[in-house]
Amino acid sequence: MLFKKDLIDLILAGKKTMTSRSKKLCDVGDLTNLMANKDYSKLTGKYLRITKVYRKFLGEFTVEDSHKEGFEGLGEFKSYWEQNIGSWDPTQFLWIHEFDIELKKMNSC
Repeated sequence: MLFKKDLIDLILAGKKTMTSRSKKLCDVGDLTNLMANKDYSKLTGKYLRITKVYRKFLGEFTVEDSHKEGFEGLGEFKSYWEQNIGSWDPTQFLWIHEFDIELKKMNSC
């Protein structure tokens, strides 16, 4: 999965354990490369093991969800979303991928 550098830093620090995407990228149990987009080196040498995959409306996000996304609160997450992804549309349906960091590759998606 591709992430911005600041989000990779949150993942590596153990603060970000969930990502919200417009489409399903992996299934539970899959491993995927932790990669950065153009503002950072491509591969980190780490993998994400997907632990949960489900759908959720953006308007259903909670403070707990924002913490899993690596933010202090819902307001901070909403601000990041609006600055980097687009408008905060409560009716937008997203695929949620929760994950753990893995050190070695097994199966990948």
